[in-house]
Amino acid sequence: MASLFFSCNNTPEPLPLETMSKILTEMYVAESYAQFVPKDSTQLDNKNQDSLKKYVSAILLENNTNETAFKQSIDWYKSRPELFDSIYQQVLTDLAIWQTKVDRK
Repeated sequence: MASLFFSCNNTPEPLPLETMSKILTEMYVAESYAQFVPKDSTQLDNKNQDSLKKYVSAILLENNTNETAFKQSIDWYKSRPELFDSIYQQVLTDLAIWQTKVDRK
């Protein structure tokens, strides 16, 4: 009976680990970049939210996903801390590589 219960579970598959780390890395870079994009002087925060939204949309599109699937995947990985940690270890590695490339220019 328990196997029947699990076979009926319609939980969508999360995005693969590699895709999640790629998306998160690109989002961190986009968020950093958005802080340097000119913004409306009436905004109170430090980053251009319109630019950041455009970057995030482009990142998700480039990775063949959408905001809903991404958020569901985040939730799925949050419930599995060991996998979530491995994603963030890869993100940190990728950001370090990116920073090294930027520093060389």
